[in-house]
Amino acid sequence: MNKKGFTLIELLAVITLLGLILAISVPSVSFINKNIKDNLLNTKIKLIEEYAILYGEDNLSSLKESNKTYDNNRCITIIVSSLVPNYLDADNDNYCNTLNSNNRGCITDPSNKEAFLDKEEIIIYLKDNKVKARFNKDHIYNCRVGG
Repeated sequence: MNKKGFTLIELLAVITLLGLILAISVPSVSFINKNIKDNLLNTKIKLIEEYAILYGEDNLSSLKESNKTYDNNRCITIIVSSLVPNYLDADNDNYCNTLNSNNRGCITDPSNKEAFLDKEEIIIYLKDNKVKARFNKDHIYNCRVGG
């Protein structure tokens, strides 16, 4: 007898194997995707801190004259959006642009496209005559009068 196709058992075996392969690979891919987004967020925060240092160097006199301190060092605070457009380019994101009314653009969180970094605080401080910056997303660090 001449067979011209696959039996039902053969098809079910192939479908089961494909399902098993997908069940193993999909969680791995989503884990890798989350790690990539987290790494991208950390890289973006480091970049923002680098531009904040440039801002601090350009505004060194106000940093030196500040009566606020962070970790016993003179400091000033800014928000990320104050770095746009002179130091940092805004993200070209349609979702961001529809929600943003200040026409400056915004800086999105790569791990959550509905979260924005442009309203977050950065502490710029002077330590050992070098300008440093610390991203203060959860406001756990303080730059305040009297330190």
